[in-house]
Amino acid sequence: MIKRLWILLIFSFFSNCEMNNDEEGNVARFEDSYLSKNDFLKLMKDYSEEDSLVKANYIVNNWAINQILLQRARLNLSDDKLNSIKSLVEQYRDGLLSDSYLEALVNSSINLELDTLEIKTLFSDNKKLFLLNQDIFKLVFIELPLDFSDTYDVRRRLKRYKENDKKFLDSISYRYNRYSFDSKLWISEKKLLNDFPFLTSYSFRSLKNYNFYQFKDSLGLYLIKIVDSAKKGEISPIEYVAPTLEYMSLNKRKKELMLTIKSDILKDALLYNKLEIY
Repeated sequence: MIKRLWILLIFSFFSNCEMNNDEEGNVARFEDSYLSKNDFLKLMKDYSEEDSLVKANYIVNNWAINQILLQRARLNLSDDKLNSIKSLVEQYRDGLLSDSYLEALVNSSINLELDTLEIKTLFSDNKKLFLLNQDIFKLVFIELPLDFSDTYDVRRRLKRYKENDKKFLDSISYRYNRYSFDSKLWISEKKLLNDFPFLTSYSFRSLKNYNFYQFKDSLGLYLIKIVDSAKKGEISPIEYVAPTLEYMSLNKRKKELMLTIKSDILKDALLYNKLEIY
């Protein structure tokens, strides 16, 4: 319904426009410049269907103001100023073209495979950049049904969490409401509190002090075990900042490849006498 109304509003706008060149499909004219219906509709895409004719009028008026200012600028600005602007525009255009082509060359040639040694070296050389701004944790979690018959044993094994406990807890995981045994994943304090909204300030302190916490509500019994932690201000574990390190590695390769490509095209131009430096 809203979409149909929007179409009707635009149709109404076109119908009410006093134009002498409807045959060519133009919405407005200033001197020898025209705003076509196609260009007008492209500009209208930036607005929601709920927008009214006010927006359509704004687009036309804004186009007209720009055309008037452009004409007056060409008439009143000095030749030096106009030539300076033209030069800047050409430089900007040439820069966009060359940068786009260079980026395409880099993207088609770069090796995207992760280099474990390079990642470790980057981390080792930049450890001061990776100080934690909050506590982070590795944890395991189980949500048990209220009628679960082996609660005591599961709780005891999760608290201890030795290798044989892990195997046992995993073997009966089909009986849990939910669980996560991904103890290799680091999560931030903020994410932990978001994932477990029943954790209050007091219960969170208890979890950190004892590395274990349980909570019961009408849906089930929740058991959380912290298997590792790192404190705010400490150097981050490498696994936690792996995505950042991978980005740094890729960016480093891109810069190196760009320098190589620039050097190669310069050598080729000199070799084949396409370039002479006097």
